[in-house]
Amino acid sequence: MKKRQFVIIITAVTILIGSYFFNQFLGSLKEEPRKREPIVTKKLVTTQPVNYRDIQTNVVTFGRVENSRSLDLVAEVSGRMFEGVLLKEGQKFSKGQLIFEIDDKEALLNLKSQKSNFLRDLASILPDFKIDFTDNYDAWQRYFNELNIDRTFPKLPSTNSDKEKTFIATRGIYSSYYSIKSAESRLEKYRYYAPFSGSIMEVAVQSGAYVNQGNRIGKILRSGTYEIKASIETKDIPWIQKGTPVEIYSKESQQFWNGRVARISDYVNQNTQSVDVFISILSNEQKIYDGQFFQASIPARSVKDGMMMPRNAIYNNNEVFVLQDTLLRKRNINVIRLSEEEAIFDGLEEGEELVVEPLLGAYNGMIVYKRKKKGIDLEMGNSEELEISKIKAATN
Repeated sequence: MKKRQFVIIITAVTILIGSYFFNQFLGSLKEEPRKREPIVTKKLVTTQPVNYRDIQTNVVTFGRVENSRSLDLVAEVSGRMFEGVLLKEGQKFSKGQLIFEIDDKEALLNLKSQKSNFLRDLASILPDFKIDFTDNYDAWQRYFNELNIDRTFPKLPSTNSDKEKTFIATRGIYSSYYSIKSAESRLEKYRYYAPFSGSIMEVAVQSGAYVNQGNRIGKILRSGTYEIKASIETKDIPWIQKGTPVEIYSKESQQFWNGRVARISDYVNQNTQSVDVFISILSNEQKIYDGQFFQASIPARSVKDGMMMPRNAIYNNNEVFVLQDTLLRKRNINVIRLSEEEAIFDGLEEGEELVVEPLLGAYNGMIVYKRKKKGIDLEMGNSEELEISKIKAATN
């Protein structure tokens, strides 16, 4: 039994040893795999040689068109109101045309009653004038003869002495005269004539309705006088000056206008946290509607010896990368002006290769290679200014 077990053990060991050497033999027949060299990737960057020049800056803004002169129509007296022109929205009128009137019959009769009383009082003192103030009697007699209750009363004759003035005052002539002039002035308020040519924007009361003093009748707009109320960031306000010519355009209608900076607010709008700038629009043959949305390019102050670069290529507010041979070097710059997409700066030496694209994970001394073909054209300007020039060219 022991001999049989010994044979089994020897056989198993022999099989294992033989299998090992047989695997070694087969392994020696297999060719060793070739070792692959690691692939080296080159990091390419877009650069621009630093070249300073004078740059004309622009502030591109947006705003809605507002009529620069609109008036609320308010009744200054009470009575039944009647239209002079058709009181409907969009109705046009000319300067000096009657817009509306209020029935003035009662006021007119009261005025004539006052004038009649004045004539009576003046006639009663003329005999005394002829005796006591002979030197000025003819002037007052002519004045009395010229009076007509259907016309506006002229100015009273001047007095030649304090005694004459006292005499006229004690007879109530001055008081009656100025009451009449006040009534004449009030009578003019029963008719409203257009102070300019324009159109009706709103109507609050229909013709024939009774109105009280202070009631709002409607709103009128002056034709041909429009302006844009634009919100400008406070950082851009120092670059804008009153009276600067402005280029105005509409994306929707592809129209172009010239304008001018009319006013600049001296306070910050609490709703927009910006400063309101008002741009007057110079009218041309193209129609403008109140409430249209326009864009405007305002020429700002010129920058002397500066360079423009993409804003997203600046790190930590004032750091950029330049390329020296194949190494990135960090530099500090002086940022002169920032816009939404570009920045104007100085502080680098002319001729240095400025990296003009954002880099992820870049660091000082990183090995990179210059891209032969530029990916960014810094001379083209931002898209808004390009669109202005295209629309302007199409309009011309």
